[in-house]
Amino acid sequence: MAVVSDRDHEVARQLPDLFVKSSITGTEARVIELVSQYWMSYNAGARAELVEALLPLLTPLLEPGAVVSDQERDACEYVVVIWVARQP
Repeated sequence: MAVVSDRDHEVARQLPDLFVKSSITGTEARVIELVSQYWMSYNAGARAELVEALLPLLTPLLEPGAVVSDQERDACEYVVVIWVARQP
């Protein structure tokens, strides 16, 4: 099992904000880019699992008037921590 680093926690909490600020077109492409940028050391299959887990959390943030809250940050952190901990 992989060790969850402080960096993993920090970046995971920043994901909703980074997602909203991204200039990349396409919801899934934004998530793929962020996951690839911060967790490139994991294999493509594992990164795809993380993308799939994060998509439902981040997609609503593209709705007009959506605001990133601590709830989204907490949810992303939770998903990433569980995912990292499960990695070999």
